[in-house]
Formats: sequence, structure tokens, C-alpha cells
Amino acid sequence: MISDIVLFIIVIQSILFAFVLFTHKGPKQISNRLLAVFLLVIGAQFSTLLMLSFNIYPKVFQPIMCVFGLAYGPLFYLYTLSVLYAYFDLKGKHFWHFAPALMFLLAALMGYSVCGTLGHLLYPSLLIYLMLSMLKIKEFTRIVKSTQSMNRKTDLKWLQWTLVIFSFAFFFDIINQFILEISIFSDAPITHFIILFLILWMFYKGLKQPHIFIGVSPSDALLVTKNQPPMEEAVEEVQPELDHIKKFLETEKPFTNADLSLNQLADALDMPARRLSTLINQYFQMNFMSFINDHRIAMAKNRLQNPIDASETILEVMYAVGFNSKSSFYTLFKKKTGLTPTQFKKEHSK
Repeated sequence: MISDIVLFIIVIQSILFAFVLFTHKGPKQISNRLLAVFLLVIGAQFSTLLMLSFNIYPKVFQPIMCVFGLAYGPLFYLYTLSVLYAYFDLKGKHFWHFAPALMFLLAALMGYSVCGTLGHLLYPSLLIYLMLSMLKIKEFTRIVKSTQSMNRKTDLKWLQWTLVIFSFAFFFDIINQFILEISIFSDAPITHFIILFLILWMFYKGLKQPHIFIGVSPSDALLVTKNQPPMEEAVEEVQPELDHIKKFLETEKPFTNADLSLNQLADALDMPARRLSTLINQYFQMNFMSFINDHRIAMAKNRLQNPIDASETILEVMYAVGFNSKSSFYTLFKKKTGLTPTQFKKEHSK
């Protein structure tokens, strides 16, 4: 009984949320549509399970049950790409990811029971796509740290948690299929509850997050993903450029712009972005985000030690030096000084 209720809720929410995502007019429409299709596939699979529970299981669905599983991996992977990269667009090559699912579907419609004999292939397929999604998130993080000064608009925690929840559902499904069925309330598999939570999570985050998530641009990706051979120039040879960078940061303080990017700083310095990136990485020995945040923290320390006026608050200092996230500011400040901004201010005001 409880299992049927859970199945019914999953089906209704999947279809309802997919409809909302399809009709949503905000940014990241490709992401929303991919997520909507993902939800519709869940809804179709669980509708079949619900009909089976009430003994109204259409025979046509029996040989194609594994097709749903083969579609999850590609859909989740493409959804990940669409969220991470601002320039993502669906192309013909992306549809090749669905070739196995289509082949299984055609074989089943021709009367071959492929899901019965080869259906377990959906598990390595899902595992491969989960790993590919993880690698893309890792690559994206590296690009952001090398080209952006703040991660306010590129926070990946929600996407990483989506991947974790999906992985949990995958893990428990394997246990249920091959080892032991783990149920809640005697008749409801734990996998169904995880899927129900996944739907709620993906809908809320997938719909809300794209409003503030900008993704990385093609130029950002190219700067980091293209191999950069180590510079063979001695420090003395590049010292004028390093001094120019240092002086510009000290006098102009471009880092007080919370949205400062590598390309923007390179334009201001009248220097190619790739050259600036290489100088920061190889001669300052840090990525762009760390390089900029070091200057922000240094300015914050100075402002806390020498406030413009006695009433200046820590939040005012935080915004003045280029931070717009209290948690990021406090975390980085303590990492650099061993003290929170509050403790630092008290210690240096005595």
C-alpha cells in the first residue's frame, strides 16, 4: 500500500515538474528541458511499475523496461554539461549517447527479449556516465579557479549533491537487484524514496539555480583546457611584467570588483589572457582565484587595522575589498591569518 502511494507520488510529481520545466521561460532553457525529459523518463518507468502493482501491466512494456535505465545516464550527463558550460547547445553528436537505448528499444519491438538477457548492461552504462559527470565537474572547478575571482555564480555544491543522491539511488538499486532488497515500511523499496527525494531536489535546484548560474565561457575553457607548455623564461626576463601586474593591483585595486575575471584583468593590463594566466600560475605559483583573493585579504587586514572611521563594520570592509559572500570571506580570512575577521579586529584595536 505504502509502496503504491510512493509510486503514485513519484509519477505525479515527475510529470508535473516536467511540465513546469518545459513551460519555464527563464534562462538555461536547454538545461530545463533536459531535466524535464529526465523526469519524464522517471515518470514513465514508475508508471509502468504502478500499473504492474495493480495488475494492469501492458505486455508491450515488459521487454523495454531496461531502456529507461539506459536513458538515465546520457540525460544526466548532458544535463550536467548544459549547466556547467554557458555555450552548451544540443548537437547531432550528443544524440549518439542514446544509441544503446534506441537499439534495445528497436530490438524489443522486433520481438527480441534483449532486456531479459542484456538488461544488466544498464548498470555499467550508468556508472560510466556518473563518472563522466564527476570528471566534468572537476574540470569545471579547475577552469573557474583559473579564470574567475569569485565562485558566487558558479557554486557547484547543489550539482554535486544531485550527483551524490543519484549515485545513492544507483547504489541501492544494485543492492536490491543482486544482493538484498532493502525496504522501508515493509513493502516500499528504499530506492523509491531516494528517487522521490531526487525529483524534489532536482526540480527545485534545476529550476532556481540557473537564474544565478552563468557557467564558463568558451574562452575560459580554452585558456585552461589547452595545454600550456612551461615557460622557459628566467624570472629576470619576466620581472617587468610581474612588476606591472603588482603595481596595477596595488594602485588600481581591480580586485575590489567582485565579478573580476581573468579576461577583464588582462584587458585592463593590455596583456593577452593566456600570458597573464601563465605568469600567475608559474611565477606567482597560484591560480587566478587565489591570486586575487590574496590581495583582497591583504586589503581587508589593512582596513581592519586602519579603519576609515571607527564605525566601519566588518561587512562594509568585506564588500569594499571585493567579497560578497560572508562565508567565503570568513573562511579565507581565517585560513590566511589564523583568526576570524572579528578576532583580528579586536586583537588589533587594543
